[in-house]
Amino acid sequence: MTPPDPDTPLFDVDTPVALTPVERLLALADLYTQHNDAIDLLFTGRAPLPPDAYVSSSHRLERETLASIKTVRQQHLPAVEPVTSAVVRLTQTAYLAGGATRYLAAAQQAVPAEDAEERRPDPRRGFGQYLRLARELTALAPAAIVASATQIATRLPQRARSTTTLPALDTAQRGALLEVAQGHVAVTGQYSERGYGHTVPVPVDALRHLEAQGLLTREPATVPPLFPHGPSRDRVRLTALGITVLSTVINTVHIPGPPAARPIPAPAAAGTARAHR
Repeated sequence: MTPPDPDTPLFDVDTPVALTPVERLLALADLYTQHNDAIDLLFTGRAPLPPDAYVSSSHRLERETLASIKTVRQQHLPAVEPVTSAVVRLTQTAYLAGGATRYLAAAQQAVPAEDAEERRPDPRRGFGQYLRLARELTALAPAAIVASATQIATRLPQRARSTTTLPALDTAQRGALLEVAQGHVAVTGQYSERGYGHTVPVPVDALRHLEAQGLLTREPATVPPLFPHGPSRDRVRLTALGITVLSTVINTVHIPGPPAARPIPAPAAAGTARAHR
């Protein structure tokens, strides 16, 4: 199989060319959400992309995370809590993305024959096990990145902030934007059913209003169903404008902070995955 090109993106993010540090982090969180959704679809028996595309995607996540850390450090922020923990947490995320890349590379070498009877990967062995391990390493990345962006935003100098004129948003709408940024919101149909958030309620009316303002968009059928044989769900994502708007209000929205981050060693190479059976 042809080795993946690490410079070929699996996903594109609808963002402006010039990004502030917080905007860049929000766009990065969105990339992780799309990556995780794509792997989740593999477990439902859907594989719209070639195996090497997932390796390229994971490698890109690691590279983009390191680039975002560099951008934050260039702001010469004070070495105080919670900024230092935010940077360490981003560094941990980069390490985990590197580990996920290795697991996905191992999965690529273990792809079952095209005529295999089992269409859904078995998460306990071979190809499916490598996929599961890779997915676990990036599972919490969107929320961790958004939490770090929130902490960094409180210390950014004015020159590094967006100057976009803000639309009027109430508390529920700001909370909905934050939930979407963390990859917590998926819906079925045309918002005919409720959205699913993790830390705050996500009213469907708020989602409709934000989409009408051009702050949200939906990616149809990119999230697996909630139950077997159920309908696929649409991932709700921030648009370029939504990223910019949230970046300007993110430090005014409550988000439960994770515990202070501590350095951790890089994940074990994919070759050791068999020990996890």
